[in-house]
Amino acid sequence: MTKNVNSVIFSIVSEVGKRLKNVRIAKGLSLRKFAGWLEEDSSVVFHIETGRRFPPKPRLEKFAAVLSLTERQLEALIAVERKGLDTFEMLPEIVPAAIPTDSIEDEAEKILNEYCRASNKDTIEVPIPVADVIKTAYDLSTEDLDFAKEGITGSEGGALYGCLYPSGFRRLRRAVLVNTGKISGHLLSSAEKLITVAHEAGHYALHYGKKESKQLFFRFSKEPTYCRKQEIKPTPFNLKEEQANLFAACLLMPRKQFRETWEKEHGDKSRLARHFCTTESFVQLRAEMLDL
Repeated sequence: MTKNVNSVIFSIVSEVGKRLKNVRIAKGLSLRKFAGWLEEDSSVVFHIETGRRFPPKPRLEKFAAVLSLTERQLEALIAVERKGLDTFEMLPEIVPAAIPTDSIEDEAEKILNEYCRASNKDTIEVPIPVADVIKTAYDLSTEDLDFAKEGITGSEGGALYGCLYPSGFRRLRRAVLVNTGKISGHLLSSAEKLITVAHEAGHYALHYGKKESKQLFFRFSKEPTYCRKQEIKPTPFNLKEEQANLFAACLLMPRKQFRETWEKEHGDKSRLARHFCTTESFVQLRAEMLDL
């Protein structure tokens, strides 16, 4: 019995297409406008989204960047999907196309509870001691450095708020670094520092994890991530940055405390921002997450 090749491909090719569609939806673009932004034919984009083909080989670097992957990760993902194998089993280091908000909320609450147990506390204090929480949960250290003096610039350059070194930084096993130098003429506020640490902790929790592929060919080095101003604004800059921001909002403003304070302050975003030592835009993000 002859198999319908197109239906087989359609059934096994989902992760690349799902990722691409999620990016387009997050940007609020039609298929035609998204294709124009990608400088690609709209029919090609449509067929990738629906699992009927893969990104063109000469354009892998461009598509990888859009999908928040390295070019090598995208090549591995395509190779696994071509063989009809389970991408999550074969490539555990590659984050799924979408992480449910409830799962992000659960992870943030889990580490807050771990910190409370380790500290013999019934409830956690506000502002959240983020550096202590992530040290307890992930053995993730926090270090303040002047990036300009240290020569920390990131692969794309530009002013950095912070960065995550998941595989070690100097004497530290793994670390979040926060820039204490001037950025566009100003120093980071206390709120911006807390958001930066929570955001980078989100990358570690959601995008690195502790799993490695059993296949050496599919293991990827855990490179640093760099946090710029646009990446800690609560907007869908890209999938991974949006997920890290959601995690940061959950961590800095725990659900129960946020609901209680929201009612007490009658939804005054300025007062809520001061209470949780965050920004009004992050308060707005948290309120939207909780349908307030």
